[in-house]
Amino acid sequence: MPCPFAGMDPYLEPFWTDFTIKFITSLANSMLPSLLPSYDVLVEEYIYVAHEELRLHRVRPDVTITAEMPWNTSTEAVAASTDIAVEELDYPDFEPTTQKHLKVIHRPTRRVVTVIEMLSPTNKEPGDDGMNAYLEKRAEYLASRCNLVEIDLLRGGERLPMTGKLPSGDYYVFIGRVHRSRPRCQIIGWPWRRALPSIPMPLLPEDGELTVNLQEVFQVAYDQSFYDRRLPYSDAKIPALSPNDEAWAKQRLTERRLIQ
Repeated sequence: MPCPFAGMDPYLEPFWTDFTIKFITSLANSMLPSLLPSYDVLVEEYIYVAHEELRLHRVRPDVTITAEMPWNTSTEAVAASTDIAVEELDYPDFEPTTQKHLKVIHRPTRRVVTVIEMLSPTNKEPGDDGMNAYLEKRAEYLASRCNLVEIDLLRGGERLPMTGKLPSGDYYVFIGRVHRSRPRCQIIGWPWRRALPSIPMPLLPEDGELTVNLQEVFQVAYDQSFYDRRLPYSDAKIPALSPNDEAWAKQRLTERRLIQ
């Protein structure tokens, strides 16, 4: 069944990690037919790690080891001599979180042309382990002279800081183009009852921009994941909708027989 709302479903936030994977996969697949063979679109994953003594860090493995046979975990295999001390201890408490984003790569040069970030609840939390860590990563992208597209489909949390006032809206897309003397950002905002807009996806200056229909991307991710059967439509939403929006949402859900 299609989404009961015209655009975003505000009840998706408890499924955000799952939804992000589905959405960026749908986004990549929608772009590839128009970008090949000049460009490629790749999904990249970072691991965020935070615990009491360390601030949030982005980690990618330096070395990956794969094995077809089980490892020998016996301490005898590690220390054949009594001169080597071996002990098993617990790691300090930490909270690993994975974050995925898309990279548009110019295939002839392997240059990263555009990075597409979909904001998570962690990115929008105040403090060094939240918004500040994300803004450091944002600055790295812009300093590397690649275009940056940031998609914020979360009603709650802090908004990305800009030098002026954001346009009105519940959801936003920030499109940073860096082929100018100073990076400039186009900001698109829209209310949650409205369909997701089509947005420009910047490429190399000589190749112009690709138009991406975010509503179609969202609908593919939503339909294939059967969210209409899985979302907690009877539960309260955080952040809460206005009384008018709450009444309208309940009417839509009742008409679709998703709530009593």
